[in-house]
Amino acid sequence: MKRLPLEGIRIADLSMMWAGPYATRILAEMGAEVLKIESPTAWDNVRTLGALPDEDEPWNASAYFNDYNRDKKSLTIDLSGDLGRELFLDLVPHCDVVIENYRADVLDNLGLGYEVLRERRADIILVSMAGFGKTGSERNHVGYGPIIEQMSGLTSMTGYGDGVPMKTGISYGDPVAGVAATGAIALALIQRQRTGEGTFVDLAQRETMASLIGEAFVAASLRGEDPVQRGNRHPAFAPQGVYRCRGDDDWVAISVRSDAEWRSLAHHIGADHVSELAGGERRERHDEIDALIEDWTRTRSPQTAMEELQERGVPAGRVLDSDAIHRDRQLEARGYWVELPHPKQDVWKQPSSAWRLLEANPQLREHAPLFGQHNREIITGLLGRSEAELQALADAGVIGDAPINPSAG
Repeated sequence: MKRLPLEGIRIADLSMMWAGPYATRILAEMGAEVLKIESPTAWDNVRTLGALPDEDEPWNASAYFNDYNRDKKSLTIDLSGDLGRELFLDLVPHCDVVIENYRADVLDNLGLGYEVLRERRADIILVSMAGFGKTGSERNHVGYGPIIEQMSGLTSMTGYGDGVPMKTGISYGDPVAGVAATGAIALALIQRQRTGEGTFVDLAQRETMASLIGEAFVAASLRGEDPVQRGNRHPAFAPQGVYRCRGDDDWVAISVRSDAEWRSLAHHIGADHVSELAGGERRERHDEIDALIEDWTRTRSPQTAMEELQERGVPAGRVLDSDAIHRDRQLEARGYWVELPHPKQDVWKQPSSAWRLLEANPQLREHAPLFGQHNREIITGLLGRSEAELQALADAGVIGDAPINPSAG
């Protein structure tokens, strides 16, 4: 396998939960050496979200954690005391990037702000992912994915037209911010390669999320329009929606973009009496048309409905749930699902890298690290500390191989 694009880059990852770890997972896939840093007293709570029952080390048995943190190394450091702070600062010269998603004031309160890091490595890149950014009146607010989604304005557009906003079914703001951080780090590394200078990236997760609804901002600022809830409908295409199929919770998505597509759909489902309706008329009678379509889709599986409509030139797609997507023929043919053995969990399907590089196709290499798994390797190897110093750090509680109060997650 040829060289991955980020081989030789080392990242000190202080981030927790989803947004930051998702960013560094992508960077690890691209070849970066990512050091996942947690404190024995302030560890990543994702470690015990969805952990296997009756597992003697639940902090090592969470599918969430093991998905977000594969291909990383685990180093434990309690940053709240002088010993841990100095240990981390000794690590900084060996790292190209430091990333964190603490509340805006935390890194400075720990005495580890950007200027302090620059004293140890002048060209260090620091990426801070505070929910609301490092400045402004709301800088000290804490924002998890659902809050970020609502504060970005996106939720005001999500709903079925009754004025009640709806959030997505997952913390959508987290992976969006993670991808943005990945891009920011890549750009910062390119800039450093060109100029020899590091940089500080203040990445506000709220602002990153808000950039996804630019058309709504334009409509409000230029035309004074309020956010519009469309459900699954479209301002121009009709009919459009998701329609219940045969089964307990099976659906197919259909979007008709032209009169020709509508005639094809109407003829196939036996709705010839409305086949000549134009686009505007179809929008006005959308509820009636939806009922006709669903009378037809209810008699078919989503796969069958999708294939029948696609054969007739009607845009349609099966709605895949989290179980069915693991058996999707296209993803299986692409080798998207992979199995990565883990000492504390049964083998399960995980997504491979979304990037397929012609020069070097990234492959999953290692399961997510056990807590403190690489303490000795990093502290005695990379940092050159003695075994006696390693033991002293453990005795002082600066490092550890298990989190304190692990049930807190």
